[in-house]
Amino acid sequence: MDKKKYVVAIDVGSSEVVIAVGSIADSGAINIETIVAEPCEGMKAGLVDNSQMVTDSLRRARERAEQQAGIIITDADVSISGKFVRCARYTDHVFVEDKEACISQRDVNALCERMRSVKSADGETIMDYYPITYKGTSGVEMKNPVGCYSPQLSSTYNFILCEHMAKERLVRVFMGAGIKIRNFYAGATIIGESVVNSDEREDGVAVVDIGSGVTDVAVYYGGVLRYIATIPMGGAVVNSDIRAYAGTIPPKTVETLKRRYGSAMVELTPDERIDIHSGSRAIKPIQRLNLATVIEARMSEIAEYVWAEIRESGYAKKLAAGIVLTGGGASLDHIADLFQKITSQEVRVSCAEMGIATEALDWVSSPNLTMAISLLLRGAKTGACPIRELQTAAPSKGIAVSPAVEQGPSVVTPSVQEEPQTPSNDNWSEESEPMEDDSKIKVDDIEDLEEESEERKSHGIFGRLKTSLTKFIDGAFKPEDGDEDVDDDF
Repeated sequence: MDKKKYVVAIDVGSSEVVIAVGSIADSGAINIETIVAEPCEGMKAGLVDNSQMVTDSLRRARERAEQQAGIIITDADVSISGKFVRCARYTDHVFVEDKEACISQRDVNALCERMRSVKSADGETIMDYYPITYKGTSGVEMKNPVGCYSPQLSSTYNFILCEHMAKERLVRVFMGAGIKIRNFYAGATIIGESVVNSDEREDGVAVVDIGSGVTDVAVYYGGVLRYIATIPMGGAVVNSDIRAYAGTIPPKTVETLKRRYGSAMVELTPDERIDIHSGSRAIKPIQRLNLATVIEARMSEIAEYVWAEIRESGYAKKLAAGIVLTGGGASLDHIADLFQKITSQEVRVSCAEMGIATEALDWVSSPNLTMAISLLLRGAKTGACPIRELQTAAPSKGIAVSPAVEQGPSVVTPSVQEEPQTPSNDNWSEESEPMEDDSKIKVDDIEDLEEESEERKSHGIFGRLKTSLTKFIDGAFKPEDGDEDVDDDF
């Protein structure tokens, strides 16, 4: 039996480290072996702020991924995102050697060689570069210049740049965890791998990845990545706004509250009251309309920044395939409606779906896993990682989600509608005490994320097999007694 060709992708985000392990099938599709998400502190807007804390999280995630996939991780493909990553265009030309001015591959290679000599600005490093357009003396764009006639061949290349300091900090983290970085990619350059197809890239599409600390923007047109940008805001700032408004809600409960009852548009939100509990302690309830008001204010700001970057790219009027939203922040109810309202473009929310084996699709059905899966697909194009299999008992495969958070809020429907309050940018007043109403309908407290984790673990064939096996063992041994066209200088 042939050994599996493994690929390992690691996305170090502002709130969690995600390790995705996949194997390359004969068809070229990727089978998901395991996905591990480990909470991470020490990152701010994609930049390593405390290397020790991030290293510790990476080590824990690595250990879990190794046990579940049954391998030893030594090499991985890694993504990096933040305002320290940008793109810049550079144009140069060569004279065609052929006497009849017929462009050959040799001329194209000569132009590419000239681009190799381009230097980045002090403090920056070139992560990648590739041609966006080719043109002859007539100025007409040529998709494939070889065979065309022109005495001169010019090309505009897109350079992906990253501040040296930011990259080196992340390299230090991986060295501390004993993992060699095989390939380094800017997050915005690979996010589209698993959510848009070749036709959409040809027609024009913008991919927006709303993460915890940053929001990546990638603009494709003519089948080429034309522009990237990173906005240093994401889901974490929304959480901060909610806490500033509500005051006493614990951070973990805020995330649960936003995920379960958050909405990006007030006008599409039902009138309900949310009772919040932290353990056995009851916290001051808030109106769901007010929660939506806070979320819509901040998400509108992020959407406006995204639209500004798309306009800056010069392709705002060429997005025939519209805008694709992904990432953890894209899980909010009515987020596509909000972006469509602000951009006047066709908007949809997407999870990883391209290049994944059919039987593994239900494992990657959450937008927050898109970056890791896209990185996995890009890494697979360069071949398998050098992996050693563990000589131990058979691993337990499946998706491991983050640990459980505190008990979340529950909803009651009031008989008296409360006017939504619009938060200011400074101090937001706390909500007045809700009126008592005998007719309110109690809804059970939302379940702990630990329970939600168990549901995801039981999702898919391996999870169902594990559940059946557990029931069998319990029954057999149960005790009798009975729990991104703009020029940019380098």
